[in-house]
Amino acid sequence: MAHNNSPRFVQAGYFYLFFPILIFVLGWCNLPTALLGGAILCVSYYFLCKNAPKLWMPQNSKQKVLLISIVVISLLWVCSSGIGALVFQNADHNCRNPLFEILVQNRWPVIVDTGEGTAILTYYIGFWMPSALIGKLLHSVQIGYYCQIAWATFGISIFFYLTLACLKRKNYWPILIFILFSGLDALGHVLLNNLYPLSHPISHLEWWIPFFQFSSFTTQLFWVFNQAIPAWVAVLLMYHEKNNKNLLFLYACLFLQSTLPAMGLFPFVVYWYLKNGTGFLFLKSGLLHLKKVILSSFTFQNIVGSMLVIVVSFSYLSGNVSGGHRSMFSISFLQFCVWLGSFFLAEAGLFLLCLYKHQRHNVLFYLVLGCLLFYPFVQVGSGPDFCMRATIPALVLLYIMVVQNLESYSFKKRQLFVYCTLIVLLCVGSITPLHEFARTFYFTSKGVTKVRPALSFNNFFGWTQHNSFLKYFGKDIKN
Repeated sequence: MAHNNSPRFVQAGYFYLFFPILIFVLGWCNLPTALLGGAILCVSYYFLCKNAPKLWMPQNSKQKVLLISIVVISLLWVCSSGIGALVFQNADHNCRNPLFEILVQNRWPVIVDTGEGTAILTYYIGFWMPSALIGKLLHSVQIGYYCQIAWATFGISIFFYLTLACLKRKNYWPILIFILFSGLDALGHVLLNNLYPLSHPISHLEWWIPFFQFSSFTTQLFWVFNQAIPAWVAVLLMYHEKNNKNLLFLYACLFLQSTLPAMGLFPFVVYWYLKNGTGFLFLKSGLLHLKKVILSSFTFQNIVGSMLVIVVSFSYLSGNVSGGHRSMFSISFLQFCVWLGSFFLAEAGLFLLCLYKHQRHNVLFYLVLGCLLFYPFVQVGSGPDFCMRATIPALVLLYIMVVQNLESYSFKKRQLFVYCTLIVLLCVGSITPLHEFARTFYFTSKGVTKVRPALSFNNFFGWTQHNSFLKYFGKDIKN
């Protein structure tokens, strides 16, 4: 019913992607850029909200309790992840903690003296902008850490709401599945590395094969929350868009927050762009229809807003020292294919086989398949980060297809075998995130919380000399 639909939660999701960009432009850029850019962003956000699609609202007390429970579950999940340093933190926090504290304690843009010259902090810092701003204003790193918890909880709650909006029936089980969703890392360990890791419930299971990893969503939250949460929200916001009036701006906002996931999202953005504007009709009716589709997306937020965000974000991120390193793996092609085939089958292939009959006419199904097969071939930086992070959007969409299939299966249509197979795959996959929880609980019980800080230069900084962001957009570092 129309009166039960509202865009307010979608608008909250827009705010989650927009607000960090606004803080960055106002806090890191020179006065002309800050004033003009801030005005452009605010106008873009106004039009963004004006064109927000209407999704479901709670229709009874049961659904209202469900929404409140989503927030509580999100908060508990975030608190158990190490965000905010309340419990044990995994190794990746050893760089995320000092990075956040630098943002709170130093002037923006953050400039440091390395002894060999001056360098600017250059990293996808969007997630930390709101909490760092509050910590800076209140002169308290600890309050900033608490605000990290709040900001992460806000984003995950929005994501869970958007997930339930994909389903006809609103319930808790899709939330539980997301938290425990993973590939069959445990099976890979049993086949290749014997039972040793499984006999130690605090071990990290996802490196069971060299070079490759599709991180479970709990692993993403516990290790790379700053990239994962904005990407989760962005994927489902775009998934729910009914037209292209907001699509490009939403995509642009992701680069400063989740750069590698944004790169992995590109094929899906192209698909949604054509689908929302029925752009695929140009195959039948000619290029004139495609021209109409392109013109229909000419909105202020898509053209002016996204151009501002892309230019500023690219000029800032392009100064990173390690970002320019790209390569392919140096092992033999045959060995690579054997490893990749085994890895893909265990991590996603079996899920996709179960989904094929139900999703075979869905273009997204083939895009997910293609991205999960291709992205492991690419290296950006010094390690397999592209494989682990660029695949986040495809994994979110794989999860959405799984829960949609579970919801739609009818035992009367002889689908019991596929249904039970999916349940078994989910149960075996859940061993991976359960190990992540067990490690946190074990070390927290031993009194271990914050990790030791270690912020390397190559991954997080760029030289100020000839830096295009500082030259054209950044504040004068001498003042």
